[in-house]
Amino acid sequence: MARRPRKRRRRHATVAAGEGPDCFSNLNEDVLRCILSRLPTRTAATLAAVSRHFRQEIPPLLDRVDSLTLHEPDFANHLRTTPPLLLRRLALAPNRLILPSSFRQILDRAAQHGLSELAFRLTRRARLPKNVLSVKSLAVLSLDTCAVPPWSDVTCPCLRTLRLHRVAIHQEIINKILASASCLETLEMVYCTGLGTGRGGGCTVESSSVRNLLFRPTMKQEQTSIRASGLRTVTLYTRGKTRRLEFAPAPEVRKAYLHIAKSPKTMGLFRVRPFLDAGAKLDCLTLRGHAMKVLSSEYEDISKLSVMFQDLRILSVSLDLSTIEEFIFLLKLLESCPNLYKFALSAAGTDNDYDLPPFTNHKERLASISCLTTSLVQFKFLGFRPQEYQKELMVFLLTQGKKLKKVGVEFEKGQAAAVKKILAVRGAPIEKTSTKYANHYMELEYL
Repeated sequence: MARRPRKRRRRHATVAAGEGPDCFSNLNEDVLRCILSRLPTRTAATLAAVSRHFRQEIPPLLDRVDSLTLHEPDFANHLRTTPPLLLRRLALAPNRLILPSSFRQILDRAAQHGLSELAFRLTRRARLPKNVLSVKSLAVLSLDTCAVPPWSDVTCPCLRTLRLHRVAIHQEIINKILASASCLETLEMVYCTGLGTGRGGGCTVESSSVRNLLFRPTMKQEQTSIRASGLRTVTLYTRGKTRRLEFAPAPEVRKAYLHIAKSPKTMGLFRVRPFLDAGAKLDCLTLRGHAMKVLSSEYEDISKLSVMFQDLRILSVSLDLSTIEEFIFLLKLLESCPNLYKFALSAAGTDNDYDLPPFTNHKERLASISCLTTSLVQFKFLGFRPQEYQKELMVFLLTQGKKLKKVGVEFEKGQAAAVKKILAVRGAPIEKTSTKYANHYMELEYL
C-alpha cells in the first residue's frame, strides 16, 4: 500500500515573501539617516531585505563608504558633498603607465569626506602628489614603493600609524611628520632611501610620542640615531656598512629586538648601553647578529650590570661561545634577570673545542645565577654541537633547573646519537623530533 504524501503546512504568504510587519516604512528620512549612521555599511544594506522603503531609499541615504580602491584617477561616481559622505579607507594602486600626481584631485576630494586611512602603492618609485601628507583627518598612512616629494605639504595632526616601505624620503620630511603628528604611535621604516645627505646618508628618528618602532635600513645607510623616549616595542636592524649607531634611553620599553650586523672597524661608535641601562621594565629581549659583541665591549669595564630586569621573562641571544667577552656579558645579563622564564641561546663560532674555554671557569658563577635554577621553565639551544664545553653547559642546565619543563635542541643530522646521549642525563616522558630549523630539532617535555 502506497504511503500518502505528507501535507506541509503552508506558511503565511506575507511572512514567506518577506512582507511581514514593516517597522521602517513610516519613518521619515531624518530618522532613517540617523539609524543608518549608527550601523556598519553592510548591516545597513541588509535592511533592504526587510523594508520596502529601504529598497528604494538606501542608495541616496547611505552616508559613508567604508573602503574604496582606485587604480585610475578617473572616478566616475564622484563623492557627493550633500548629504556629507564619510570615507574611511582609500587605497590607490595605479599601474606603471599612470602618473601618481594625477590622483591629486582625488586626494583633495577624499580629504573633504573625513578620510582616516590612506594606502598608496606603486610599481616603481615615482613621486607622489604633494598633498599626500596634508590630509588633516588621516590616522593611518601606508606608502609602498614610491617617493615623497621634498616640497610636500605636511599637515597630519591626527596621524597615529605611519608605514613607509621602500620609500624615498628626505630627513627633512621625516622631521616635519614627527613634529606635526603629535599623537603618532606606530612608525615603520623599511628599506627607505634618500634620508640623509652624503654618500651613505643616515637617519634620525626623534619623537616622544612613538610607542612602536620598526626600523630596517638599506644596505648603504651608514648612521642611525633613535631618540624615542616613549617606546614600548622596538625592532631595530643595522647593516654591514653602518658606522654609527645611537640608541637613546626609553624607560617604558617592554619588548626589544636588536639585530646588529657585522661592522668590525666601527664597533666603538655603537652606543646601545644607554638604552639597555634604562630598560628596567623590559619583559622580552632579543639580541641577534653582533649585538652581544657590541654590548660586551660597552660593559667590559664593570663586573655587574647597574640595572635589574625584574620583569624580564623572555631572553633570546645569539652568542659566539669562542669569545670569552661575550659569554661573560651573558653571565652578567643572566644575573640581572631573577625571574627569567624562557631562555633561547643560538651558538656560533664553535667549530672545534680548542676555541672554547674550560667550562670549569664558569661553572661556579653559573651555579650562583638564581634564574637558571629557580625560575627557568623553557630552554632552547640552537646550533648545538656535542663538544665538551657545550656538553657540560647542557648537562648543567638539565640537572640544575628545578622548574625546567621544556627543552629544545637544534643540531646537525649526523650528531643525533651523541645529542640523545647527552640529553639522557634527565629522562623526559615526552620526546619529539622534527626538522623545525632546517636541521634536526629535538624537544623534550618534563612533567
